[in-house]
Amino acid sequence: MTLRLRSFAGPGLFAGCLALAGCSTQNNDYGQYFQLMRQSIASAFSNGAIPREQAAAVPYATIGYRLNGQRENLLILATDTNGEELWTGSSHVVLVTRDGRLVRTVGLPDNIASVTPSLSTAMTPPGQVLKSAFTSIRSADLPDESRYSVPINCKTINMGRVAITILGKALDTVRADEVCESSALGWSFRDSYWVDAQSGFVWRSIQHLTPKGETVETEVLRPPG
Repeated sequence: MTLRLRSFAGPGLFAGCLALAGCSTQNNDYGQYFQLMRQSIASAFSNGAIPREQAAAVPYATIGYRLNGQRENLLILATDTNGEELWTGSSHVVLVTRDGRLVRTVGLPDNIASVTPSLSTAMTPPGQVLKSAFTSIRSADLPDESRYSVPINCKTINMGRVAITILGKALDTVRADEVCESSALGWSFRDSYWVDAQSGFVWRSIQHLTPKGETVETEVLRPPG
């Protein structure tokens, strides 16, 4: 289930989400959102995973995220635009994902403004690794580095079956590792995705944002739909 914030559609979408926690409105969707923020997100979690009861109390699609291995925080799916999912919460953090990959962030110490394919119309999803390994070239805008359209070359490989548990539910996954390198930045890194062994859906990931070494871990607590 997606919490659809209709006023965020269009060019002002991202700016609207940045101001989300400070807005007030009589719209029912907004009212539901802020009630959830107060009840399920505003209070700090302990230095560990989000409690199962806390996550289960939110009736919308949610993910947990950790920055650099710190406390896990909860984000709610605000919009899904042609497969580009925008997750946000009361902390003013916004994560935008496509097929489980981070393609834009706001509110973190260092952010990515965009990640786009360089040689095709769409990036190959990590779940494609269920069929075969693949290579890709993407372009990244890193405003905190003052670098734009930076080419990044990646190879995605199948690391084998891995059983994981999210909120007490056992999941059969395949770990897909993306080994990436940007000669323009002298930067190499390895991202990992735990994809459903049948559908290719990304349940969990560890992704690098910038050459400074910042990482974001994500896990889907309640999937969309």
